[in-house]
Amino acid sequence: MEVACVLIPDSALADPVEAGEQTERLLRRLERIGAAVESERAGEAFFSLDGLRGLYGGESAGVLAAARRAAEIEVRIGVAPTRFAAHAAAQRETIVPPPAAADFLAALPVSTLVGRLELPPREAGSLVETMRRLGIETLGTLGAIPADLVADRFGPPGLEALRLARGEQEPLRPRHPHEELAEEVELPEGAAGGQLEHALRLLVARLLAAPQRKGRTLLGLRLGAVLSGGGSWSVDQGLGRPTASARTLRAVLMPRLETLPGPVAALRLRALGLGPQVGDQLELSVRGEEHRRRRLAEAIREVRAAQGAGSLLTIVPLDSASRFPERRAMLTPSPDR
Repeated sequence: MEVACVLIPDSALADPVEAGEQTERLLRRLERIGAAVESERAGEAFFSLDGLRGLYGGESAGVLAAARRAAEIEVRIGVAPTRFAAHAAAQRETIVPPPAAADFLAALPVSTLVGRLELPPREAGSLVETMRRLGIETLGTLGAIPADLVADRFGPPGLEALRLARGEQEPLRPRHPHEELAEEVELPEGAAGGQLEHALRLLVARLLAAPQRKGRTLLGLRLGAVLSGGGSWSVDQGLGRPTASARTLRAVLMPRLETLPGPVAALRLRALGLGPQVGDQLELSVRGEEHRRRRLAEAIREVRAAQGAGSLLTIVPLDSASRFPERRAMLTPSPDR
């Protein structure tokens, strides 16, 4: 098996929230070329070349060229038999064929392990520094030490390092791709308070009315913001049970606005996962209103079926004190419920 690693340069990952957004965009673009992508850290993506060569000329070079075009940003790409070796190859922008993998890994310094072990950075750095003091300068030297001796001196972290040094690693665990469901609204400079609440209502309405939702419930949300003073902010919100209720989504997200670190230039909302079709869903309401809302939802679906998805709109107030009429309210597609 040959594994490709695609890396976003560190210079583009300074803002951790924006780094997450950049990574998500990269993953979706790679999935569009047919790649089954794994990513557990911001700024990196792994996928197997097996099964893709036939789509791009029968050669690995064709797949890599397609991946570079799909990324739409500057990236570094490397190929090797395991994700660890592929990550090291991407740092050098090289392709390591399987017969050369052992020699490639053997020549790498043990410092390559920092950041790739399942350890906090400080503990990984301490482990590598201890190895260097004992004369273990390269992965080749580490790989030649018997496993029982490594376990006695370094414990489980040492055994994990030994497996990486020897090119032993479990297969990729690609994520399950789903259609992107995200909305963003720009706000007047320094927006806060009621303007943010109106913007959140608009985002929830747009998210629920998006065609790609296809009537499915939501499993989790990520509320984010571009801050007026620079930088960004985000928070993930679980829902407990799948829901597509606008009232429920607003109820769980509104308190999050109070944790914003400053004035906001834009507000974002992204679905983190889609659940089953709308049915038995979490609903914050009094029992007496349920029948009326269900009849209204049924009427909305009938109108849409007859007149089209964009036939019903909702007026969402934005800034009632604005001097500009177009900023006072906005029309947005009406959600099913």
